[in-house]
Amino acid sequence: MHSMKGKARVVNVFQTICLLLLAIVVILPIYIAVANTFKDSSIILDQPLSLPIPATLENIISVLKSPNTNLGEMYSNSIVLMVAGTLLTVILSSLAAYYLARVKTKASGMLRIYFLIGIMVPYVIVYLPLCILLRNMGIPLGIPVLIFVFASGNISFATFMYTNNIHTLPIELEEAAAIDGASKFKTFWVILFPLLRPCTATIAIFVGLGIWNDFQTPLLMGQVKTITVGIYTAVGPYSANWGVVFAYVFFAAVPVIIVYLCAQKNFVNGLTMGAVKG
Repeated sequence: MHSMKGKARVVNVFQTICLLLLAIVVILPIYIAVANTFKDSSIILDQPLSLPIPATLENIISVLKSPNTNLGEMYSNSIVLMVAGTLLTVILSSLAAYYLARVKTKASGMLRIYFLIGIMVPYVIVYLPLCILLRNMGIPLGIPVLIFVFASGNISFATFMYTNNIHTLPIELEEAAAIDGASKFKTFWVILFPLLRPCTATIAIFVGLGIWNDFQTPLLMGQVKTITVGIYTAVGPYSANWGVVFAYVFFAAVPVIIVYLCAQKNFVNGLTMGAVKG
């Protein structure tokens, strides 16, 4: 009995140490970004882990008053891309997932494989052929094109998330709606989709966070100034103003943290809801 208690105590200590190390790994980058935002650039390179004492607001003011950047425009572009791209992804992927979960045909099997390939293929390798395709079709690059690009890059992941969650919903709900004369389309949006709220919140956080933090796609494909592209403006060809860089990181991270804290409960529920049955 004593040996079992001793082993349990050792396991608990080991788990605590592992959790503390993991917490340090997660919190350290956030601390560095926030602390260095309020330091002078000359101090950042010498003491990146030190506390911002004395604290300065020069980096924040430089970003707000910079003549080369418009923080309001960057925020608006990022918000439009994130909201529209996430909304389009949710609509298309939820409908596709409903078809995959409820229809068992060769076409649905091929579509499932198609989405699986979309998850396995790294998205960055399609940049060049996609740009060539858009140029040959005469489609100008910009925010509308980027919205569809982001949706196409996230629809495979979102479809598989929705499919697993739809499998957990009782089919009797749809049968009862069919008896009442409801169409498949109305049954899904009115009855089933509200039950997928935790999954939708999880997908919205994953997809929205990915779009918000994306640097390469707006810069290379759309040449759209977003809040993450603004970080690039503080990096010169031979040197970088690290204080301003961290200030941009600060402005980019604060909205994301607020949204995640507000939707944290639904985020956790959405991750675990479809894990039982698939």
